Amino acid sequence: MSLDFDIIDLSEEEVEALSVVQQKLVRTAQKTKNELTHSLEQDKQAYFDILVSARMLNSSLYEDKCAELEAECDREVEILREQLIFNLALNEPTTDDELGGDGGDESEGYVVDYSLTYLERYIIVRDYYLAIEDADERMALYTADTVAMLYLGKYYTTLYNVLSQYE
Repeated sequence: MSLDFDIIDLSEEEVEALSVVQQKLVRTAQKTKNELTHSLEQDKQAYFDILVSARMLNSSLYEDKCAELEAECDREVEILREQLIFNLALNEPTTDDELGGDGGDESEGYVVDYSLTYLERYIIVRDYYLAIEDADERMALYTADTVAMLYLGKYYTTLYNVLSQYE
C-alpha cells in the first residue's frame, strides 16, 4: 500500500492496522482529494490564460480568483475529510470483547460501506441473504440484523418484503 496519504494524518502502523474496507475508504478519499487539487490547478491556469489574453495580468483579479478557488477546494476537501473520518469510525473492526467476549454475535457477513449508494447497499445485503437457502433461517437472521436496518434505511422494509417472497 502506498503511503502517499495526506487527506488525513496516518502513521505507517496505523495504515497497516486498517481493515480492507477502511483502506479502500482512505484510497478513495485520497483519489478524490487529488482530483480536486488537480482541478484547482487547471482552473487557476485557465483563469491565468484568460487574463493574459485580455492583457489584465497586472490587476489583482488573478490573486482574488485564486483565493476564491482555493477556499472552495479547501471547503470540499474538509467535507471529504470529515466524511472519511466518519466512515472509518463506522467500519472499525469489532473485537471479541466488543462482541461479549465469546464472539457470539458474528459479523454481518456483508460489506458495510456507507460511501455506497442505498441501491448498492440493498443489492449487497439482498445477495447475502438470498444465498441462505432455508427461508425460515434467512428471515430469522434478517429480522435480527440491526446493522441492516440502519445500513439500508427505508430499503430495509422493501428487502424484507422481497426476502419473505422467496421460498
